[in-house]
Amino acid sequence: EALARITTHLKLRQLQQQLEEEVKFRKEHAVELEKRNMELNAFARTVAHDLKNPLNGVIGLSELLLVECPKENGFEETGIKYLQLISESGRKMVDIIDALLLLARSSQSDEVYIQAVDMSLLVSQIINKRLFNMCNEFKAEIKFPNTWPVAVGYTPWIEEVWINYLTNALKYGGEPPLLELGANTQADGMIRFWVRDNGPGLTLEAQNKLFTPFMRLHKERADGHGLGLSIVRQVIEKLGGQSGVESIVDQGSLFYFTLPAQV
Repeated sequence: EALARITTHLKLRQLQQQLEEEVKFRKEHAVELEKRNMELNAFARTVAHDLKNPLNGVIGLSELLLVECPKENGFEETGIKYLQLISESGRKMVDIIDALLLLARSSQSDEVYIQAVDMSLLVSQIINKRLFNMCNEFKAEIKFPNTWPVAVGYTPWIEEVWINYLTNALKYGGEPPLLELGANTQADGMIRFWVRDNGPGLTLEAQNKLFTPFMRLHKERADGHGLGLSIVRQVIEKLGGQSGVESIVDQGSLFYFTLPAQV
């Protein structure tokens, strides 16, 4: 009996030592992983900065040539078309870089300043400034709620969420697009913001593929890099909310995200 107790004690001590070593290893691994993430984020920002500067130069020069070299001065129509393609391609590359930077920043909570968001002002500025030309191009009709409930979050991230949802609704909505924006306060203290479009709708299979990095369901209708909705999901979850889609084929889609209500 005494031998059995000694044996049991030795086994327990051995297990305790193994557990302590495992905990120590995991702590060291976590510290190293955090260090590597910081280095990766710093590298991503440096590369993005170094890429954007020459890209902006290419875009600026191509647009300058479009102004300075009109067709009547002997510049061929094909040359003008090529310059337009250079400018458009450059802007798409800048959008991809910005998306990757936002994705990298979303992993660093120390940069996030949570405050009450004036959603009426934010959405108005997005429509009238950043998406003004696109709304005119698509001849879109957009309906707004009379009032917006006040939520808390990080305004730069929320702005990108709205831009992503609105841009997709304009691209993939009806012809012309009819967009309805709204918000509802839920019983759990969260506010659900949403964008409803009059597009063709999505099958359940297609809905399940959304919010996945590099996933594009409408390759034939519009260009894109497939990062938008995955970034939406990451930043909204970082703010304590959820994102998703509700859709029925031939009845349009509703994209939503939730944020905590202001207490």
